[in-house]
Amino acid sequence: MPPSRIRFVKLALVLFSSPALAQAPAATQAPPPPPPPWAGSAQASFLNTSGNTETSVLGLGAEAKHKGESPWSLALKAAFNQGSDGGEENLRNLMGSVRVARALNEKTDLFLETGYARDTFAGIDSRYGGGLGIARKLTITGKHLLAVEAGLGFTHEVRLPEKIGEDFASGRAGLNYKFVISKTADFQNQFNATANFSDSEDWRLANVASLTSAIDSRLSLKLSHTLGHLNTPPSGKKKTDTTIAAALVAKF
Repeated sequence: MPPSRIRFVKLALVLFSSPALAQAPAATQAPPPPPPPWAGSAQASFLNTSGNTETSVLGLGAEAKHKGESPWSLALKAAFNQGSDGGEENLRNLMGSVRVARALNEKTDLFLETGYARDTFAGIDSRYGGGLGIARKLTITGKHLLAVEAGLGFTHEVRLPEKIGEDFASGRAGLNYKFVISKTADFQNQFNATANFSDSEDWRLANVASLTSAIDSRLSLKLSHTLGHLNTPPSGKKKTDTTIAAALVAKF
């Protein structure tokens, strides 16, 4: 066969085989692994001043959540704060909660929650109770995420200095908002209002606003403002407490 014809045959084979190669299915990529069932974070904050004013405050907190392939999930929270002014303790509180939830659909959860709190210098010797409620995500994508929840519960509270216990049924409504500022920063606000069905004057408010900025994939800096309002406080105590804190948060 003449050399020219050989070159023509080679060129024809390349031209006709190229589309076939282009249309060949790409190698199947393995799907990404599912997220681990457990996720959480721990945070620590510390403030110490000396000189004209000697103040120290230590804050610790942790959260953990379990969510597997089933519609059930478990959320755990705990926090502890201790502070002193001039060597005399003036702050000590502790709280913890457990929430079990079942997803009814992509946006709606039914939950059962129980919790404990102690705030000595605010006049609360102990407070514990539980409740049943429903949570609804109004948005699940985008930069603005909004969710609401409501529930009914039962509370046992012991106030200082008398240490007299009180039991009452309650209702609670909550609003949770998150603004995703960027891939490494977000703003969150959690608001809750609680009504005492035994005493209409004894309503409570709680609001936590926080701004978080990631340092790397594990560590973040967090600034928060916490407000708690008890409309009928223990004798000699103020109705509203506020806390401003800066914390280092580690994810796991």
